[in-house]
Amino acid sequence: MSWNDLTERQKDLDRAIERCRIKLDESTTCLSKVMRAIGANPTEASFVKARINLRLKTQMALDRADDLISKTEAMLDQFEKDDEEWRRKGRSLGFKF
Repeated sequence: MSWNDLTERQKDLDRAIERCRIKLDESTTCLSKVMRAIGANPTEASFVKARINLRLKTQMALDRADDLISKTEAMLDQFEKDDEEWRRKGRSLGFKF
């Protein structure tokens, strides 16, 4: 379901979930807290639960991307150090790079 497919009420609920400052998880306790905090009706519970799950999955994907970026940066830093080490060793043996 894309953002454009949501009703205005659903968009308002989604924005309220973002602003509620409750640590989100998949528990029913969290769902109850969020429902009370955003003023959702019991009939909107399935929508709120789906949006919480979407936010959790999105955050998990962003965390994995951040981790991959960090590992890639560390690998590139190590590559640069190794490259400089080999250049230094090569120059000491008389090679010109």
